Amino acid sequence: MSQDKLKAILQKNKRVLNMTVLLIAVGLFATVLILGRRIRELKEEIDVLNSQKEELAQVMQKDKTEMQEQITLLSNQVAEQLAREEEEAERHYPNGLPVTGKVTINSKPMEDPDANPEELPDRELRKIVIFGAQNGAKVIAAGSGKVLSIKSDAEFGHVIRIDHGNGYITIYRYSDTPKVKEGDDVTKGQLLFEVNFVSARVGYQVQYDKEFIDPMDVMEISG
Repeated sequence: MSQDKLKAILQKNKRVLNMTVLLIAVGLFATVLILGRRIRELKEEIDVLNSQKEELAQVMQKDKTEMQEQITLLSNQVAEQLAREEEEAERHYPNGLPVTGKVTINSKPMEDPDANPEELPDRELRKIVIFGAQNGAKVIAAGSGKVLSIKSDAEFGHVIRIDHGNGYITIYRYSDTPKVKEGDDVTKGQLLFEVNFVSARVGYQVQYDKEFIDPMDVMEISG
């Protein structure tokens, strides 16, 4: 092979090599540009995600605060409702003294073997408290409830029965004209009879679940 021909081949190979290097360089440059752009895009996406994360954290904190406020509000409402229900239940519990003023109390059961149970069916167990009251005293409801009945009483004159809606029924016996009517809703301490005699007897009984119980076990007496 002549020297000129060899030189031509080498020159051609050099051009091919230079072209190859140039293509590789262009490819690398393009790759770098693409990677750089992708990195910037990823960074922007990361910034967006971080911003969304912060916004979400703020929203969650706000929701948490609002939820805590709602829980606190509901807790307070439940506590208030329970307090009202407890207060209402307390008003219906007949633990009050049914006669005002200075009174004497005879809690000895009235024994009367000759009593006709058909005439006095609500005193079949004879568990009764007799109050000795003075002029100006008042017979009052021992607890809130509804007047079940008002009837005549052969021994005392009148008898008022009050249903307290919790298993308790209280029975008041006195000679004065009743100040309430059948079906009336009464509140604890409401006037039932007025004592207009220097010395008067007031009968008082308590039933629980239709059974007569000792009124002294229910009344709260102080002084």
